[in-house]
Amino acid sequence: MNIEDKISLEARDKMRLEIEKVDGNEVFFRGIPDEEGVVTEVEVLARGNKYSVPAILKGMRKGEVIIHNHPSGHLYPSDPDVEIAAIYSNKLDGGSYIIDNKVSDIYVIVELIQKKNIKIDIKPYFEKNGLLANVFKEFEYRNEQLEMAEVIENGLNTETKVIVEAGTGTGKTLGYLIPAIEWSIKNKKRVVISTNTINLQEQLLNKDIPIAKKVIQGDFNYVLVKGRGNYLCNRKLHNVATGDIVDFEEYSQSQKSQFKEVLKWGGKTETGDKAELPFEVDYSIWEHFQSESDMCAGNKCAFKSECYFLKARDEKKKADILITNHHMYFSDLAIRKEIGFNTEYSILPEYELAVFDEAHNVEKVARDYFSYEISKYGFTKTMNQIYTMEKSKKRGTGSLDVFINYLKSCDYDGKKGIESDLENDIKLRHRNLFNSGRAYFNFIIEIFSKGQMSSITYRLKKNEFEKAVFYNQLDNLKDEFVVDLSSYLKKVRTILGKIKDIEDKEGYISDFSRYIDRLDGFFENLKFINSLDDDKFIYWAEVNGKKSNSKLVATPLKIDGELDKNLYANLKQMIFTSATIAIGNDFSYFKESIGLKEKTLEKVIHSPFDYNNQMTVYLPKDLLNPSDPKFIDSIKDFLKNLILKTSGKCFILFTSYSTLNYMYYMIKDELENAGLNLLIQGQAPRTQLVNLYKNIKNPVLFGTDSFWEGVDIKGEQLSSVVLIKLPFKVPSDPVTEAIIENITQQNKNAFVEYQIPESVIKFKQGIGRLIRSKSDKGIVTILDNRVITKSYGKYFKEAIPTKNIKILSKEEILKDISKT
Repeated sequence: MNIEDKISLEARDKMRLEIEKVDGNEVFFRGIPDEEGVVTEVEVLARGNKYSVPAILKGMRKGEVIIHNHPSGHLYPSDPDVEIAAIYSNKLDGGSYIIDNKVSDIYVIVELIQKKNIKIDIKPYFEKNGLLANVFKEFEYRNEQLEMAEVIENGLNTETKVIVEAGTGTGKTLGYLIPAIEWSIKNKKRVVISTNTINLQEQLLNKDIPIAKKVIQGDFNYVLVKGRGNYLCNRKLHNVATGDIVDFEEYSQSQKSQFKEVLKWGGKTETGDKAELPFEVDYSIWEHFQSESDMCAGNKCAFKSECYFLKARDEKKKADILITNHHMYFSDLAIRKEIGFNTEYSILPEYELAVFDEAHNVEKVARDYFSYEISKYGFTKTMNQIYTMEKSKKRGTGSLDVFINYLKSCDYDGKKGIESDLENDIKLRHRNLFNSGRAYFNFIIEIFSKGQMSSITYRLKKNEFEKAVFYNQLDNLKDEFVVDLSSYLKKVRTILGKIKDIEDKEGYISDFSRYIDRLDGFFENLKFINSLDDDKFIYWAEVNGKKSNSKLVATPLKIDGELDKNLYANLKQMIFTSATIAIGNDFSYFKESIGLKEKTLEKVIHSPFDYNNQMTVYLPKDLLNPSDPKFIDSIKDFLKNLILKTSGKCFILFTSYSTLNYMYYMIKDELENAGLNLLIQGQAPRTQLVNLYKNIKNPVLFGTDSFWEGVDIKGEQLSSVVLIKLPFKVPSDPVTEAIIENITQQNKNAFVEYQIPESVIKFKQGIGRLIRSKSDKGIVTILDNRVITKSYGKYFKEAIPTKNIKILSKEEILKDISKT
């Protein structure tokens, strides 16, 4: 066989140089083939005779070639060569070659067989007399939907990532769903569809996928992927039912009833999914039953064959389409980051196409999942789970006591000494650690909250932080905490090492060990965050005096490297879509924010709604600047009269809770006396508030951040939206401040490059709450005069979808509304 047919000259030269660098010893390469299957690029994976199969495979992508040299010149494969070739071929459709040191001869262990991407044609579905029109009489042909589907078709056929902004009413879910499913069926590859909100997941599951099922020529299975915590753990169920591990006296009568109901349900459920329960179970109850990855006993679990989570995972493997959310998706990606993209230990099974709907949220969610965090709440909870330190709680139900009681029933070497160590030494160390940890976190609350009860955040810059007057005292408390934690973990690990052979059917030893693992993870985070050393991270503290909690966080400054290395390099095909990801017709800001540097197919598709006739936008010209201290008081009467003019039926969208609460209580009584029904964010969960809004007369909702997007209310019930201020991010927020600093250091204008684009996207979302169907009509009132007084106001005006914009005085606006 000619090596020229398998590896290009340039790649061979590079490998020859790398082999020479290690004096002719063994080198493993990642071979990246072109469309013809010829390796044109190589990358060193490992050097030396000793190597780890998982480490080699972690560096490989699907459909590539593992190449390594045999220094002896004999190219016949060894048993380890065959083993790694077989694993890679079976799991990732990859090839394996052996070469000599001169890279002039080759032995093919497994041939690279490139699977051709089968192209799709979606026009027959979306045409005026197409499949959708023939199957559904209510189907409405939309050229915008066909445009979107064609862009996605092109991306899937050419293996190019796609970005589409699709305005409200485009029918974007079917616009991406049908091409994605068609591609999945033809290519026999799995697709993940990730959304940010439950509402959109429900729409996909209850409306759009059933439509696709009826029109698509071919069968496919789909499943909603739920987090592990939604499933019952049979081992925990058994231990709660049979062991004295829960202090029921600390719970209310209602909670005790929930325990009974869960125990009863647990004995007969077939899926173990808590959604089956006829009530909303308290988390404080469910945590005693839920499946948790870091508490799983794995192969040692006596209940493994009955595991509901594993059964659900098997069901996922049978599905062609997986529906999930961004949080779950990036939780899965965080696992893949640690052990390799193609792994059987991830939450999601193997897939080849990812679709992100509501893609404007991707950056924030990804940043959260690549962050490190420690908190007083998390530390206290884990410590109490091990051995309760709270006087109000019954002793003996913590994992340590359960562990000790179990050991007393076992026969093993060194029994008395080990039990004595646990009962005396470990419990004493536990108390000391609990106290030093609490002292550390309480001091953080004291120095940062300054007596305030609200939640406050502070950026931690190493140079400034180490010069603070309180630093030495905090550093001493941290050192005491670290010493106590380190010695505690070391002593516990020594004891666990002595009893590793004891049978553990109920998992009591495993549970104790896993809680210690949690402390280990906490310890690693504590050390990393306190170093304040990595300039790729933003370090910050958050304290809440009212809840007596403090936390320290290290957040990535940028996520581009993480996503490029862990996601984009592993998936050829991806679709990003949202109603709000472009600035004008440009996706540069979105691509920059998520680190997508490669060539993409891009398209802005405007809404088919007749905004010029459906929406009127009012911009009062006689308002104070929002930075004026008198601004909120100055808009009170106008806002009240505006709400009365429309008989409520409106969303009042704020950018801060403090302003929201102040305004709500200023005008509440007058509005309620006029027969309006007021709702305020925080009085109930968002979904519940939205349902209440839909079903009460003359509703008025006062909301902040989460109500600017993801809420879909059609008809007259929502006919007015008021934006109090432009939704600029608070510059003092630690992450925002650090991003602004970083952009400024590059001699760029952070306001133009970051703050305006972020605000415009949020602005578009807020305005987008109003018109949700072709029959909707209403008004948007923007009480921020910067839209008309500042030069950057043009970016916001351009983002308004209607030309029907009226710049009038407050009095003129109220009169104009009366005419409509």
